[in-house]
Amino acid sequence: MKSSDHICIIGGGIIGISAAFYLSSLGHSNITIFEQCGIACHSSGKAGGFLARKWCDETDLRDLARASYDLHMDLKTEYPDLDYRCVDTYQVNTSEKVGDKSKAQTPIKWITDDHITSTKLLDTSDHTAKVSPKLLCNKLLSVAQARGVKVNISKVVEVKKSDGRVTHLFTSNCTEHVSVDVLVVAAGPWTTKFIHKHFPEYPLPAPRPQTRAHSVVLRPNNTVGTECLFQYHTTGSGTVDPEIYPVADGTVYVCGEVDYVDLPDNPLDIKPDSTKCDDLINQAGYAAKCLSSADVVAKQACYLPGSHDDLPIIGKVPGSHNVWIATGHTFWGILNGPATGKCLAELILSGKSKTCDVEAFSPDRFL
Repeated sequence: MKSSDHICIIGGGIIGISAAFYLSSLGHSNITIFEQCGIACHSSGKAGGFLARKWCDETDLRDLARASYDLHMDLKTEYPDLDYRCVDTYQVNTSEKVGDKSKAQTPIKWITDDHITSTKLLDTSDHTAKVSPKLLCNKLLSVAQARGVKVNISKVVEVKKSDGRVTHLFTSNCTEHVSVDVLVVAAGPWTTKFIHKHFPEYPLPAPRPQTRAHSVVLRPNNTVGTECLFQYHTTGSGTVDPEIYPVADGTVYVCGEVDYVDLPDNPLDIKPDSTKCDDLINQAGYAAKCLSSADVVAKQACYLPGSHDDLPIIGKVPGSHNVWIATGHTFWGILNGPATGKCLAELILSGKSKTCDVEAFSPDRFL
């Protein structure tokens, strides 16, 4: 393709920004990112940012996850102002009942053992890490913008096509059509809706019921460690499994409560269920008392971008000459964002992904 060709990316989250970052790193900078609300305004700004190199090894995501973890470590080295932290990761089992402290000794100094029944090291700082997703998105975008990438805060409302190619876009704040040579749709959970509306000829199956995931950001009064915790908390009605991630700024991120609610058209219309957020705080307090009394910085929710078979969708839209899609990463979006973006960049510019084989994620599988 020519260096003057205009690549339009719909979606200002980790996937779209990573695509722009790696496209521009490979020398193509005539790129515009279209985002209707703001950069990282949805899940990429509300995710926990937990990274694991080997946790997808028994799935089709193995090569993508390993490649992307390595890219994260490259970014950690290249941009030391990002808050990457390599961390030990533990399973922490808790109960509503007060436990036997002699049986619940733990190397994690900042958690409390009153309700802890056992702990287990899941992985070490050699293979698990933590990053603040919004900071990451903003950093990658700022680098890409310095290379010439542009951002257009508006919603794409119309697509013009001719002979299997998208030729123009029309946005909510433009009076003229925007010319397009390559279109990338990386709009998270809105990707399927966009494809169904503008490319009805492609039979992309609807994802399974949209999952709304809740999280809270807490600021405890005392200093916490760096360990990421996967808590299994036993209650009178069953087991819940919140995840607890300390953040470099002194806050603690807790997530885990999900439900199934229709996806609104605008990310800014997403509201959390306050009760579910309160449940997360209560559950986390059984692992660390300081979280029960912590100041609540945020109660929030976002939707996991899924697919019909729970695998990412990465590749060219069948029947189109210049439309690419990247979505369906569920809760591994931050982990797999860089490799997805780099693979897309390689596919678009050279027709082949060198970073890893993404054939298993091809949109062709739904034909």
